[in-house]
Parts: sequence; structure tokens; C-alpha cells
Amino acid sequence: MYDSSWFSLKTPPTIDDDTLILPSALSRSITTRTSMTPMTSMATHRPSTSSSNRRRSRSPALSRLRRRGVLIALVIALPILAFLIMEERHSQRVALASWAAELAARENAAYPDPQGRVDLAAWRNRIASRQNLELERRVVGDEQEEWPAWWGNADEVGPSPFDHVPSPLDGKRRVLFLTAYDDYLQRMNTHTYEIVDAALRHPNVIVDVWGPGWAGYDWDVPLSVNVKRRANRIAQLEASRTEHTAAAARARQAAARERWASERNDWFRKSAHPQPQATDVSNEESDFEPWNTPEWIERVDECNDAVRYDIVWTISDIYKANDMPHVDALDCGALLVQQLGDCHEHRCLKEWYPQANNITVTKYGFELPELFNLANVRKVYPSFEMGLFGHSPDTANEWDFYPLPWSERTAQAVIFGFDGGFYPVRTTVTNHLRRLEQDSSLPASPISRHPHPGYDINSADEYKQTPLETYEIGHPSYQRHRELRHDFARGMRTAQICVFDSSLERKLIRKYAQALLSGCVIASDLPTEHEEAMMGLVIRLEPTWDIERIEAEINKYLAQPEVLHQMALDGFAYARRHLTTTAKISDMLRLVEAHRSGVRGYDHAHSFSSRCRSYSGHAPPPPWCDNQEGHRGLEDRLDPL
Repeated sequence: MYDSSWFSLKTPPTIDDDTLILPSALSRSITTRTSMTPMTSMATHRPSTSSSNRRRSRSPALSRLRRRGVLIALVIALPILAFLIMEERHSQRVALASWAAELAARENAAYPDPQGRVDLAAWRNRIASRQNLELERRVVGDEQEEWPAWWGNADEVGPSPFDHVPSPLDGKRRVLFLTAYDDYLQRMNTHTYEIVDAALRHPNVIVDVWGPGWAGYDWDVPLSVNVKRRANRIAQLEASRTEHTAAAARARQAAARERWASERNDWFRKSAHPQPQATDVSNEESDFEPWNTPEWIERVDECNDAVRYDIVWTISDIYKANDMPHVDALDCGALLVQQLGDCHEHRCLKEWYPQANNITVTKYGFELPELFNLANVRKVYPSFEMGLFGHSPDTANEWDFYPLPWSERTAQAVIFGFDGGFYPVRTTVTNHLRRLEQDSSLPASPISRHPHPGYDINSADEYKQTPLETYEIGHPSYQRHRELRHDFARGMRTAQICVFDSSLERKLIRKYAQALLSGCVIASDLPTEHEEAMMGLVIRLEPTWDIERIEAEINKYLAQPEVLHQMALDGFAYARRHLTTTAKISDMLRLVEAHRSGVRGYDHAHSFSSRCRSYSGHAPPPPWCDNQEGHRGLEDRLDPL
């Protein structure tokens, strides 16, 4: 029988600290099995010590086991997690590098830039810092000469505070320089390709060079069709290069992933603790084959939407009079620009393409009103429709022609250029130097002569027989031309005074820009362009002077080195602002924008004077000049000095 008093609420049992109270279900089970024992005795029974310890030991053991299990799991999981994170980061890095390569490929396709030109933003940022540049001085040579830090090669010492800065445009303009291949090979004068070199560096221009004689040109179709074919060819080349660049990027990405997988497997196999480092695939050398120019097989005679020339710029007369039916007006939005110069015997009017030109520029400003005034033009071409005429002066590049400190100028005065009756100062000096070579008893002259290399170059037969497709900087076919230009530039920057003249036509020939950029003080007659500036930058000589007076004037300035230094600095600053080829290209872009906005007529952005001059041969002088008074009218009789 059960003792009901155990469940009584009125008299609860007394429980001391050693009493073990079992759960009700367990107590009932025990009571049922031990009916011979009263419930009260079960409730107050003290369990043995050994049994109690066994039951208590289960919970700490499980806790310890659980804690150890968690630690073991963490030890195993953390390296795996770290590896997964590292692999994910590597995959992201590879993907970003691949995407960057894709973007670069697309940008290169839109703006091909093999010479590594800076972009417009970088160009403008440098200019902003340049405006705040102080004219720091540096000590040069044993004589403690002080010259500005920018007095040197622009590619080495950086820009000067006076440099021309191209204005930003709403995108780049695509320019085709239309040149003749035989002229490229044979002409000693590198004038045309100095313009091309400057255009390749200009931030607003995409450059192509092609024309008669270059591979792919077809005389059997008009000029306009040739230009359209060339545009389609450029589109083909750009698409091919883009595809190749993207494929190379994908190949580098795949190679990087394979290498990463190999490093990962090696790490697991060797149980190496250091983690393998992800490789930056942007600097990865690739075994991918270099891009090769695809064959020009298909000739497409339609406009290309991807490639449209804004400007087709030709220089001098690469097409002759009997080629005129070949030279027609361009379409597809291209403007034909012809640059003329050296209008000896009025030949510019015969070398002009009035039926096709949109813009005509002359190197010498006075030729526009004196030769290309509308009355003269319509005498020869009665149906001529007015276009835009402009003045594009002769210039030079500051990376070819740059100054040296005075202590490194080993020659006092050097005469440059070909002599002959059209150049009276050069002829007077050169004839005297030839007499000195034959008669050593004559007094020495402060003037020496830079040798003239002649006007033609004999190029290798391989380049004549297999024409190139376009111009490339540094190509072996142009090596001799570059050597002659470098030698000429070296002669100017190692001379204190450069002697030449403007010719009887009184032109601001390229030697003015070349000498000023080289820091060489000019001794010459005064040209009738940039005349006000030249008055303070030139040692004035007159075409009628004899050698004694010329040498006396030069010796007077050689005795005043401080004056020469200041003239050299002033001339350098003026040339870097106004007479670089970069400025010439910017000015051409301005003329093109003016034409597209409807401007017609004569654009005179640079100063000049219309005065008496000779155009050589039997060409008449300007109508206001009396030919009986000499080539320069009364100026030859009334010496201004």
C-alpha cells in the first residue's frame, strides 16, 4: 500500500541538504518496483557517493568534448574559408585586369596612339601646374652661368612657361596627311614629316599618312574614292587590332588562372603554410603572338561610319597639272586642305587645286593678298567659288630644336642654308668664306659655314620597289633624313649667332623658328611677317651690305654676351608660344572649325606687311613697287640703318 502522507500538502516532508529529490515519474517507477519499501524511506535515502559522481561527470565531459569539437572545426574551417576568400579575390582581380584590357583595346581602337601620347586631361593638368611655375635658375658650367631650368630639350627638362597650349575640343579630329611616297623617300627637307610628328603628339588629333605611291593607292580612280578606300582600310586595321588586343587579354587571363591553379595544387600537396600570392595579370608577359597588319584585299568605295576623316591635309603640289582630273572634291564629311609655299615665279597659282580645295593656306601671309586676291583668282578661274584662305607660318618642333647653355656653344657665328642670287646675305658671306679657304693671308672671319647636304636623298632600292603603306616614326627608310635634321639642329644649338636671310621674297622661312627654338640669336634681314616681334629678336643685316659691314655688326654683338643672352631668351619664349608645329596644327583645327561654321574669305591670324619684294624669275613684283629701284624698291637705295 502507498503511504498517502507523502503527497500531503498540509505536512510536507522535511528535506535536508543531502536528500535527493527525484522527478515524479522516476519516483513513481521506483516506488512501484520496490513496494516493500515505504516511499518516505525512498525519499530520504542518501545515494552512494560513487553513483553520484558518475552521474555528475557526464555533463563536464560532454562540454569539454563539445568545446574541443568546435575548436577542431574552426581549425579546419578557417584555412578553407581563407583559401576560398583568397581565390575569390584572385578571380575578381583577374576579371578586373581583363576588363581593363578590354577597355584599353576599345580606346586604342577609337584613338590609336602608337607613340604613347598623353590624353587631353593629362595635358591640361600639366598646363595648369605650368602656369604657376616659377622661373627657377640652375647653375651651368664653370662660368657660373644661370639659365632657366626649362632651357633644354623639352622631352628631358619639361615644358617652358611660354609653350602653346592646345584648346580642348569636343573629341579628336581625324586627319589624313596626303603625301607622295617618292617625296617621302627623296626629299632632304623633313618639313612635311615634322608636321606629322607634331600631329602624332597633339592631344586633339588622330593621324594617318598615305597618298600617291604609298601601298594601296590607285591612280585609276579619283582622289575621293581613294580617300574612302583608305578610311575603310583604317576601320579594318582598327577592328583587327582591337580583336587581337582582346584575345591577348583573354589569353593572359587564362594563363594566369592556370598558373594560379597550379600554385594552389602545389600548396595543398606540400601542405605549405605560406599562401600563394595572386599575380597581377596586367604586367604579365604573354606568349601571345604580336599583332600583324592584315592584308588589304577588299577595296570598299563607300563611306565608313566608324572612320571618317575630318581633314585631308596635303602640302605643296603632290599632284601636277596633268593630274587635275584625278583631284576631285571630297565627300563623307572630309575637308581638303592644301598648304602652299615658296611662290617663286608665282607658281603657287599653278600648283593650286581650286576645283577641290575647301581651305587653302600659304606659309607666308603676304602671298594671300598679293597673289590669291579674288580678282587675280577669277582672271584664271572665272567660275571659282570662294572658299577659306589662311596663313599657316613655317614652324619647327621643340623636341628637335632646343637650346644649350652658352658655355656649350662652341661656334661664334654660323651661316646656314643654300646660297645663290635669291639669298644675297648668304651669297655675300659664303663667297667670302670660300676666298678664305683659298687665301690664308686674309683675316679670319667670326663666321663659319654649316655644310649644305643638297636637296635629294638616294634611298635604298628595297623601299622603292616595295612601297610602305604609311609613315612610321623611326622607320629605317627615313634614317638618313633624321640624321641630317639632327645634324642641322646640332649646328644651330652650338652656335651663338645663326646667320641667314629671308630671301628676296622676304619670307619668315623655317630657319627663323628653328634658330629661335635653339636659343641661337639670328643675324639676318628683316622678314615681312611677325615683323614687330622680329625687330627686337634679330641682329639686322641688309641684303646690300658687303662682308666687312656684316662682320662688323656681328662682332659688335659678340662683344656683348649679356645682350646676346637676353635676345636668345626672348626669342626662345616667342617661338615656343607662336612658332612651334603644335601651334600650327591647333591653328589648322581652328580654320577647319571656322569653315564648318560657314566662314569664307581670308583669315589673317598672324601679322605681315605687304611691301616691295621679288618673286624671282620673270614674275612681276607687287604693283606698287617700281622695278627700276631694285628688288625692294626704294628700301634698297635708302639704307634704313
